[in-house]
Amino acid sequence: MKIYLIYIRDEDYYNILPEKFRKSGNSDRVEVMAFPPLGIQTLAPVIRSHGHEVTMFDTCHPQMKEVHIEQAVKDEKPDIIILSFLSTTAYLVMKSMAQRLKKAAPETPIIAGGAFATVNAVKILKDAPYIDCVGRGEGEELIPEYLDNLNNLKIVGGLTWRSNDEVVHNPDRPLISDLDQFPYPDRKSLPVEYIESMPMDAPAVLSLDRFCTMQTTRGCPFQCIYCDIPSLARGKWRSRSPEHVLKEMQQLNDEGYRSIYLTDDHFLMQRKRIETICNGIIDRKLQFHWGCEGRVDSLAVEELPLMVKANCTFLAFGVEAGTKKVLDRLKKNQTLEQIEYAVKQAKKDGIETAHGFFSGWLAW
Repeated sequence: MKIYLIYIRDEDYYNILPEKFRKSGNSDRVEVMAFPPLGIQTLAPVIRSHGHEVTMFDTCHPQMKEVHIEQAVKDEKPDIIILSFLSTTAYLVMKSMAQRLKKAAPETPIIAGGAFATVNAVKILKDAPYIDCVGRGEGEELIPEYLDNLNNLKIVGGLTWRSNDEVVHNPDRPLISDLDQFPYPDRKSLPVEYIESMPMDAPAVLSLDRFCTMQTTRGCPFQCIYCDIPSLARGKWRSRSPEHVLKEMQQLNDEGYRSIYLTDDHFLMQRKRIETICNGIIDRKLQFHWGCEGRVDSLAVEELPLMVKANCTFLAFGVEAGTKKVLDRLKKNQTLEQIEYAVKQAKKDGIETAHGFFSGWLAW
C-alpha cells in the first residue's frame, strides 16, 4: 500500500532560517528553525519493512502546505493517510488538514496520532467526523497491525475508530519492550535541514552545525500531575541498549551530524548506562556535541564531568517552581536543595542549562 505520513505543525512554532545564515544555495533543501519530526521519521522505515511505500511530509516546508498535500493526494491517491501532531497548538491545523484531505479523497482512511491524539482519542473522533481513527501510543507495532486488518479493526490494540456513528475504543496495546528491534529513523527523505534553535516569538539560532534529534529511552517513572508522560508511558521507563545507541550515533557522526539533541523524557535515569554511552562516544572519537533532559534529583548528576568529556554541552532540567509548596502540589518529588546542587554542578562543569517553570501556581 501507499502510505502518507504527514507531520503537522503550528505555524508559530518554526521559522525559515534567515537567508544571511544559510549554509548552502541548495534550493531543494529548505533550512528551517525547528526540531525534526522524529515520530514519522521513526515510523517510515518500520512501515517500509512491512512491504509498504511511504512518503513523508512536514508542513514546515514551503511546498508541503495544505494545498500542496491536497494536490499530491489527488495525483498519487495514497491508500492510507497518517496525520501526526504533537499538542493542542497544532490541533486546529490538523483538523483543517484532515477535512481538506477527506474532501479530496473521501474513500481514503485518515488516522491521527501523537501525544495529544492519544490522550484525547474519543473527543477527536466526536469532534472531527472526517478523521476515521486514532492510533494511541507507540506506532511501530500498531500501524502495521492496522494496515493488515483494515477490514477487522476491532482486533487492533490501541486503536480508537468509528463504526457507523459509534466511537469504538479498543483496549490499550502493551508497551513495546524491545526498543532495539527497529531500524534507525529515516532522516534523509524529507528535503529539510533542521536548524537547532528556539524558533518562536523571538527566534534564536543555537547552532548552525548539522542537527538532528535522537531518542534513546522512552517514558519516566515519576508521577508529576501536570505531565502527560505518566499516562502515555504508564509509569514505565524503557531504554535502548547502549550498543544500539552507539551504533546509531556512529552512523550520524559519519553522515556529518555535529549537533544531536536527545529527546528522552529522562536521559539521566541510570548512571551505569550513561557511563557506557559516554565512554563509547569518547572511545569512538565521535565529533558531535549533544544535549539532553533530566531530573535534578538524579544520581546521574554525578556523571556530568564524564558527560562533558563526551561532548555534552546542554542540559534541560525540569525545575518547575522555586517554592517547596508548589513543588509538592505538582508532586514533583524534588527539593530546592537538589535543584540548586544540580544546576551548580552543571555550570561548574561548563554545561549550559535551561529550566522549565510554571507560572500562576499559588504558594499557599
